[in-house]
Amino acid sequence: MSLQNYRDTFVSCLATLKSLTSASDEYARFRWQAIYLTRDRFSYFFRGDLDGVKTSFFGQQMDVTTGATSSVPTRSITLYGATFGLNEAITVYDGPQKSVIDVAQAFSEEGAEYQAEFFYVRMNLLYSGEDGRIGFGIDPLLRENTNIIFVGLEDHATADLLEASSAGQWVATDKPMASSEWYAERYYYR
Repeated sequence: MSLQNYRDTFVSCLATLKSLTSASDEYARFRWQAIYLTRDRFSYFFRGDLDGVKTSFFGQQMDVTTGATSSVPTRSITLYGATFGLNEAITVYDGPQKSVIDVAQAFSEEGAEYQAEFFYVRMNLLYSGEDGRIGFGIDPLLRENTNIIFVGLEDHATADLLEASSAGQWVATDKPMASSEWYAERYYYR
């Protein structure tokens, strides 16, 4: 059995993140965070929010060798997401609720032979009332939530190693992933 492919879910989340790197009339409110832990020297941390008319964005690169940090433009989330997308296999973490850093550490402790990358996405979106998908009751608002850790592996041979390892128990075996802790694009009306 091979790992479930979540590339389409990743691309969809990345497209949403791209739309969130500036204020938009599509959303009444949003809050998002993305963390890209690479297998190389640098990792990236991004966040943004819109509350009414006030927006706030943040992008940071961290050199994991020296601990030095520097600012990066928030819109570069698309570039770094595309870099993560170069992984030949993209699946998702489906283990116990942990931070992406804890998850990366657990994978690292299990074995270095499958050098994974991790791309964490958390989004809480509240769509504006003009959206065509909103139509129940008096002024209902559509909410969308995502809380997911993508696991990127550079090739399918590495993915096979991961699947056969004890860490393989932490990746999704069903698609779509049905979990109360990890989910992508979960919609509901408030």
